[in-house]
Amino acid sequence: MTNSIRSFLRTTTLVTTAALATGACVEAGDPDLADLADRQTVAHRDVVVSELAPPSETPPPAPLATDGTYQLASTLDVEAQALLPGTAYQAVQLLEGLRDRPAQTLFALAEDAGVPYVDTLLAALPSALESRLYGWIDGYIQGVTTGDGTIAQVIDTVLTAAHADVAHVELASTLTLAGGAATHRLDTVTLEVQGRALSYDVAPLAGVGVELEVPVTATVGDAGALTVSGHGFGVPYGKLAWRAIEDQVRARYGADLRGLLGRQVNCPAMAASVASRCVLGVCVGHEAELRAICEAGLDEAVAQVRSRVEAATVQPLALDAGAATMYDGAFSDGVCSSIEGGVWTARLDTGHGLRPAPATFTGARQ
Repeated sequence: MTNSIRSFLRTTTLVTTAALATGACVEAGDPDLADLADRQTVAHRDVVVSELAPPSETPPPAPLATDGTYQLASTLDVEAQALLPGTAYQAVQLLEGLRDRPAQTLFALAEDAGVPYVDTLLAALPSALESRLYGWIDGYIQGVTTGDGTIAQVIDTVLTAAHADVAHVELASTLTLAGGAATHRLDTVTLEVQGRALSYDVAPLAGVGVELEVPVTATVGDAGALTVSGHGFGVPYGKLAWRAIEDQVRARYGADLRGLLGRQVNCPAMAASVASRCVLGVCVGHEAELRAICEAGLDEAVAQVRSRVEAATVQPLALDAGAATMYDGAFSDGVCSSIEGGVWTARLDTGHGLRPAPATFTGARQ
């Protein structure tokens, strides 16, 4: 090869290499060299850009918007606490009196109610009749058997319902978060008794001094971690218990307690039967007075039982602390829509003293 040819080849190689390295245009007459030059130029540019551009950073997510109103649903497990408040033992004694000594109990109750016939009736009867009056009344009432059974069977069923254990307590409440301030309001209490869920709005039952809405401290930390400070509600438990007892009686007998006792005792029939009893030609009579005493006695019996049960208004629900997680919803709009995995450190008093009541809760934005 001559020197002139070698010089030509070296010059061609240097020009081609320079074109590939700098991305200079290559004559269209050689497509392979042009393609190689394009690819190397792109690769060179990508390397330069990657070295010069700062690394991309994902911005942190915006804080979850949590202010708002949430409907909470809490479930408390209670340990063998009877529906009937422990302070209502006198109500039990009164019902037992109607079962075991109906005449004496009815006359005493009618006297408590201020019925004027009690003293006048007893004073008007000859001693021979007066000494037998209670026995005739007891014999009639205790001897009646209806489709519900005897008076003893009916009252025993009522007492069993009153003494039934509360298996679970469910609460519906409202948690409001507003710029660092928070309140918690109790709305509904559901008692599970003998397999039945009995729900009651508490506001209509609350009396003076019963706190159903209280301020709390609620904070939301990382990943939506919610904590709620300890607080408590003054629940009108006695009134809830009375309504639960009445509802169980209605479910079993189709009547409230007063209707059930009236149907079982049947004051008109009792008064007519006892008024016709005679000794040595002298009859009791006074049918209207006997009926009035019987009806007033039953009215007073139910009124006193109700009063003694409802009087058990205690501070029965202590939520010592709460913790849960707040979540964005399906729309992923940065607004909390649900509260999950909540746990209360709770204690419950149904008239038998505060006892631990393991509790869980969930919530939904309103």
